[in-house]
Amino acid sequence: MEAARLLREGVWQAEVARRLGVRRQSVGEWAKKIRRGGVWALKAGRLGRPRKLHAEQLKRVEKQLERGPQAMRRKKWTVRRVGELIERECRVRYCAAGAWGVLRLMGWRWRGGGRGWRREGGGSSVG
Repeated sequence: MEAARLLREGVWQAEVARRLGVRRQSVGEWAKKIRRGGVWALKAGRLGRPRKLHAEQLKRVEKQLERGPQAMRRKKWTVRRVGELIERECRVRYCAAGAWGVLRLMGWRWRGGGRGWRREGGGSSVG
């Protein structure tokens, strides 16, 4: 990694950030990881924002999804309604795109043509 090479050469963090087009704070975090665990520590861990829901919360949501949209007095699940379900069950707010991501994470896939959401591998249907 270019940042690790530059830091090993003694280039200041601000200069590394300027050369790579990133924030100085990011370079500071990288330098800390390198000091603690070497270059490989940069590759460890999860990228992106941490998940809002824990495994137990996901199980609760999935249980409600399997009960069907009738549990919320609806005919069909939409991603907006799944977001409402998540908010009701877990007190965590998701927009439609976020709810879509949660469904995908749980192994549900959208099937067009009025078939709605289905669990990958042919399991239950939602919608």
